[in-house]
Amino acid sequence: MEIIFKKITSTANIPLEIKDLYHSAFPENERREWAELCLRINAEEPVFNFYVLQHNSEPIGFITLWNLPGVLYCEHFAINSRLRGKGLGTDVMKELLAMAADRALVLEVELPEESDIAASRVKFYERCGMTAMDDFPYWQPPYRAGQPEVPLMLMTSRPLPDPTGFVMILHTIVYNQ
Repeated sequence: MEIIFKKITSTANIPLEIKDLYHSAFPENERREWAELCLRINAEEPVFNFYVLQHNSEPIGFITLWNLPGVLYCEHFAINSRLRGKGLGTDVMKELLAMAADRALVLEVELPEESDIAASRVKFYERCGMTAMDDFPYWQPPYRAGQPEVPLMLMTSRPLPDPTGFVMILHTIVYNQ
């Protein structure tokens, strides 16, 4: 299946169903405020990219990517729930791994013991070639003041030479910590 990554450089070009998917696919403590996300998109930051995923000219999901030193970091990735299980997510992951090229592709996932859905998600990423860094404790910084850190797990397409150094870069650039 052909998946098109349509880069969004203006929030005026985001279909309404993508905004709804952003809010429904991620709990509040695992996503930015929509207004903050819009500021990043409209600023056209060179390290941040927002893509609407299209199949047969229809929006099927979205992905946010950060070009970090030596790493392609996937902050958010979601396929419309009515289209899941049809191989679209696998096709997106194949494209992401190709985009990462000689860099590691890294993403955060909920801990598999949190729910059956979280465990299923980890297995999906493993089938796509990602490896869980389950021996490396990780917490996502809060997106909003007053919220706690979120215990998550990193997954990567290739070993990170310095996971602690990567987390410092991630927290500084992506989370402004």
